[in-house]
Amino acid sequence: MSEPSAPSKPHTVVVVLEAKPGKESQLKQALVDVIEPSRAENTCLEYRLHQDITNPAQFVLYENWENQQKHQQQFTKPYVTTLANKLENLLAKPYQAIFAEEI
Repeated sequence: MSEPSAPSKPHTVVVVLEAKPGKESQLKQALVDVIEPSRAENTCLEYRLHQDITNPAQFVLYENWENQQKHQQQFTKPYVTTLANKLENLLAKPYQAIFAEEI
């Protein structure tokens, strides 16, 4: 008899984005616009947006997805492609993404 496989751990994503000077409110709105559609995905376990209190140009997305494949599928969604098209004009530098698994 084979042992049941362990449940897979959520795929955690932390993304740090920094707005160009004067573009903070535009970046914030673009990121806010993807919160509800992301949370509505049945494979999204958690999706939170934070703004740095000492540097209001910096935003942090904290996401948990069922697995890496399910997270990757999000990039085909229209609301994410719309965000991606806006980021080039809003970001001061390329965003940093950290992909992790809870220990």
